[in-house]
Amino acid sequence: MSANWTNYKMQAVKAAQQSNLDEAERMWQEALKEAEQFGEKDGRFSLSVDNLGKVLFAQGKFEKAEPLYRKALIIRERTFPPDHDDVATCANNLAAVMFKREKYKEAEELYSRSLQIREKYEGKNSKVVANLLYQLGMVFHAQNRYEKAEDYYKQALEIKNKIFGPDHVELVHLLKNYAHLLRKTNREPNAVKMEQFAKSIEGKQGKQGK
Repeated sequence: MSANWTNYKMQAVKAAQQSNLDEAERMWQEALKEAEQFGEKDGRFSLSVDNLGKVLFAQGKFEKAEPLYRKALIIRERTFPPDHDDVATCANNLAAVMFKREKYKEAEELYSRSLQIREKYEGKNSKVVANLLYQLGMVFHAQNRYEKAEDYYKQALEIKNKIFGPDHVELVHLLKNYAHLLRKTNREPNAVKMEQFAKSIEGKQGKQGK
């Protein structure tokens, strides 16, 4: 039984490395079936749930990924304190699914929960905190709640500027979304400037890659 699970896991990992996500999904499903016999407290069970969820998410199968990410969060909540790093990771994963499924209220709650944990242990000026602020900004942006979205974008941009500098490729997606927000709130000149700045960063990155 244990040997079967290990074999399925190895085949799933190999398939994912070869970008064969259909096969990776199939193997993780088989691994999960085996792991169910070990019980939910066994690490192999949570590993199977996590990885099957990731493969489904990567394929855009968000409806199928959701119950797995919910299960992963429940397992961590039963196993660890509420402010544990693994709880934050699982909350973040589920938030990403909720965002993709346009369930914005729950996405906001989960991202906020993850943010509180990350700020506590990694400080308020870390890359992971900046990314969570950006994700929260996108949640509000998607709902046309532009004032709140801009507040989060500004916070994320300030931290990323401190970490990476003002013209790092890490800022590009944030700048483009911020420019879209500026355009939606009738600030066309500012939007154009921000888009041009984002393109200039991409241009520099392209030259460096040659």
